[in-house]
Amino acid sequence: MLGHLLEHPLLALVPIGVVLTLTGVGGMISARNFQRRGQRTQGQVVRLRQGRRTRTSGIVLHYPIVRFTTAHGREVEAETPFGSYPPPALRGALVPLLYDPARPTRVRIDDAVGRGTVRGLIWLMVGIVVLAIGAGVAVTQVL
Repeated sequence: MLGHLLEHPLLALVPIGVVLTLTGVGGMISARNFQRRGQRTQGQVVRLRQGRRTRTSGIVLHYPIVRFTTAHGREVEAETPFGSYPPPALRGALVPLLYDPARPTRVRIDDAVGRGTVRGLIWLMVGIVVLAIGAGVAVTQVL
């Protein structure tokens, strides 16, 4: 196998594609599990934390920090895990939320992007494309 990789370096796309595909599947499963166990509520965006710039475009990602009250009456302020540009909501906006009842600081905006579903789907699609290219190279040049 190593000899084939040295002769045809594009074959490395096969394991890379597998890893990206599995990352996407894992992200989608994680989003689905969070949605199943999460408690729905409404919260308010109290501020936006600016994350680091992306390397390729220089775009600054915004991470909403939300305040909400749990079903048990506890007030919580937490940062959502997924940054975006433009921000999903502005300061002061009310947003639908999902939070983990066991750890209420684990919170996500309750939409496809905020739950992580879209991110998982993107990794899945990229993985399938990379895997298909690698498989195509394997079929045409090695076998």
